[in-house]
Amino acid sequence: MRLIQFVKRNMVLTLVFVILLILAFVFDRPEAIYRGYINILQSPSVLISDYILIGGLGATLFNAATVLMFNLVMIKKLNISMSGPVFAGILTIAGFSFFGKNIFNTLPIYLGIYLFSKAQKLEFRSFIIVTLFSTGISPLVSFLIFGTSWPLYFGIPAGIIAGVIAGFILPALSAHTMRFHRGYNLYNIGFALGILSMLFAVIFHSLNIDLNVGGPTSEQYHIELVWISLGLSALFMIIGLVLDRKLLLRYPALMKQSGRLVSDFVKDFGKPLAFFNVGVMGLLSVGVLLVLGLKLNGPVMGGILTVMGFGAFGKHPRNSLPVIFGAWLGVVITNYSFDSVGMVTALLFVTAVAPISGRYGIIIGVIAGFLHILITPLAYVFQGGFDLYNNGFAAGFVAALMIPFLEMIIKDKKEEQHE
Repeated sequence: MRLIQFVKRNMVLTLVFVILLILAFVFDRPEAIYRGYINILQSPSVLISDYILIGGLGATLFNAATVLMFNLVMIKKLNISMSGPVFAGILTIAGFSFFGKNIFNTLPIYLGIYLFSKAQKLEFRSFIIVTLFSTGISPLVSFLIFGTSWPLYFGIPAGIIAGVIAGFILPALSAHTMRFHRGYNLYNIGFALGILSMLFAVIFHSLNIDLNVGGPTSEQYHIELVWISLGLSALFMIIGLVLDRKLLLRYPALMKQSGRLVSDFVKDFGKPLAFFNVGVMGLLSVGVLLVLGLKLNGPVMGGILTVMGFGAFGKHPRNSLPVIFGAWLGVVITNYSFDSVGMVTALLFVTAVAPISGRYGIIIGVIAGFLHILITPLAYVFQGGFDLYNNGFAAGFVAALMIPFLEMIIKDKKEEQHE
């Protein structure tokens, strides 16, 4: 009964915070966590910066817990109710706190969005979804402070100002990028951030600033991360089943959804079924990685948590498996390799284009996944590593390439009414 009441009070993500915080001190001593956390805060944090390698597992879990709790408190203060997009945003933040986000480099972005809301004379809470996903560009702040060799008296204000500017621009930009991919890229804000990052990368390149500051990854805690992922997945599934023992009868209806933005599974199917699907997507992610013999590290853990988050906001096994298969096929038959952590994470983040599969079927989904793998490395080159949601940037182009053609040859009255 206590678990049920806890969940009904929208505290399930608080439970995730508690778990991450406890695990941090299970894996490391307080002094090691402190030292590692300082290293994380002082990291340039661009793609791909594995915080587990930089600060250790304990410090990384502590970083994820603190960033998660900050955003949960913000949601509470703004009186925001739990929805699919909010849930996805929160869990994505937790995931990317394993490789690029920390409390220091996120705040300037939030400040920029807050100033935009004031300039537009609108409530800050009306931009909550943009705010939650905005920190995909947070490495911009850390890079200018810690990745340029500039003195701190110059780097700190430069990083903060750049972050505020990015946050100020983002709400208007993200509203327009939806038209580019027509809602078939679940990481819409990632696409908008890619455009912003490309602008900053061009400016830095013109100033001869070296952007190649990403580092290697660590698979030292592969087993521990597998168990954490499986444990969190099982937790969400159990919570769903405890709250609604008949939810499996309605699960096929959820999997019939295309997932196209905006697909709020919490609103449309209720928290129990949405939580259950979150857990299923976690198991699916870990299962795919283990079957292929791939190791977990900070970025891959971030991918798993992000896929889980979007289990409440557009993703389910039926629309995700075809694009994952297409991505795997793209790596196997090209000169790409899973030795690259970018390809491993793309295997998970390719689910950004899951709505294409959900709407147009398995074969089209496989093609979308294949194209995503081809485009993702090029997207990284353009945006310079400042957009942590690089796969969202790539997914926007995949959708923009495929959807006009598909809508031209596949007429659907229901789809036309959706416009």
